[in-house]
Amino acid sequence: MENLALKSLFIIPVLFIADYMVMLMVGSISHLLGFTTSFSSIGMVVILVSLVVFIMALTPEIKALIKKA
Repeated sequence: MENLALKSLFIIPVLFIADYMVMLMVGSISHLLGFTTSFSSIGMVVILVSLVVFIMALTPEIKALIKKA
């Protein structure tokens, strides 16, 4: 249980920072290239991928916790 909490406390901020950096790069590149369309779909994909990575990182810990119970 302790490992799961530590992993969650480390992974969540890293994913938020990574999402922010990707969206910052996408927004900057689109501005430099002169695109005026909304990039909310790209943002949703980035957040969805981050959520999947987070769940995949915690799945072994959750399975081990369930086996102990």
